[in-house]
Amino acid sequence: MVELLEQFGRRLRIGLVGGGVDSVIGRTHLVAMRVDGFYDLVAGAMSVDPAIARRSGAAVLLDADRVYTDYRQMAEAESQIPDGIDVVAIATPPQLHFDVAKTFLEKGIDVICEKPVTASLAQAMDLAAVVRKHDRLFCLTHCYTGYPMVRQARAMVAAGELGRLRLVEAELCAGDPDVSVEPLDPSQRHWRFRAASMGKGAILGEVASHAHNIATFVTGLEITEVSAELSTFVERREVFDNSYVTARFDNGARGRIWGSYVAAGNDHGLSFRVFGEKGGLTWVQEDPEVLWFKPIGKPAIRLARGYDGLSPEAGEATRFRPGHPEGYALAFANLYSDFARAIMARRLGHPHQHYSSTLPGIDDGIAVMALIEAAMASQQDGGAWKPVAR
Repeated sequence: MVELLEQFGRRLRIGLVGGGVDSVIGRTHLVAMRVDGFYDLVAGAMSVDPAIARRSGAAVLLDADRVYTDYRQMAEAESQIPDGIDVVAIATPPQLHFDVAKTFLEKGIDVICEKPVTASLAQAMDLAAVVRKHDRLFCLTHCYTGYPMVRQARAMVAAGELGRLRLVEAELCAGDPDVSVEPLDPSQRHWRFRAASMGKGAILGEVASHAHNIATFVTGLEITEVSAELSTFVERREVFDNSYVTARFDNGARGRIWGSYVAAGNDHGLSFRVFGEKGGLTWVQEDPEVLWFKPIGKPAIRLARGYDGLSPEAGEATRFRPGHPEGYALAFANLYSDFARAIMARRLGHPHQHYSSTLPGIDDGIAVMALIEAAMASQQDGGAWKPVAR
């Protein structure tokens, strides 16, 4: 890691669109990009509100002339100066992702983008064409794939330790007051609870997309058909707040993706269970240091982060010795760091695929949007099975 940074000779210059002082996720991105020292934040258009954009830029000590109030102005200006940004992070509401990402990609700037990738499957496919046309790197921040023990699970499945997979269960079922209660004043709703933002099925692109992504990341499988039931439980809410998606996978496995805002009492609620012919794996995000492996007919095995004998993928995502917990922020930082190494290696003329192979990218974004489209079609047809576009 250090050798690559030394060879490159400087940190990557990064810009931020969205993620200002009024953002829910912005602070997380700021922490993640700083952890391993690969980036210098040098520019930003951090809010659509000019006053908030300026205040946000000042708060992270940006030079005043690189605090922008329009992302298009930022992309144009940064692409024209010798010390312009190498990469941009997009932390806006998803209905803006396509236009913002396309603008920077067309200027030759690599992109880190919040999920879901776009507002529709058609947009996601169009964006993929832009990524490939301009030969840029693109990272989608399904951040839970950065946990070392999630990568350990993926490596064990790929090595055949579970045998042929049969059952896949993944869920992100939250229930804290911020999401399980609707504000009395509709103007105070977060954008994810506004039908005008991402439609009534926005939950499928929010919490449920993390469950979907981690299921496919760990198993290496694709979902081919779905039967969905979406519900709204909270009074005055204009979007669905619970989603059950029963899934058929391309190897014949069966499973379920559960996303919820109304699992009252749950703090976060992300977990997965995967079962094959030889045994099963269980991981819970609120106890992320541990992966449980239960071989059939044998005692359960507790695998903990940081020990010798784990996969290279888990080892490379680990910073500290066993017993010194690494949490959400460092998992998120693994995506930023892997992406930085991919960019640096590529620009140095070295192979970069090793660094990008575990990163969620534009194809993962398309897979999520395809599942959303199929699940909404199923919901509208009384839960009938619908194919997922591939």
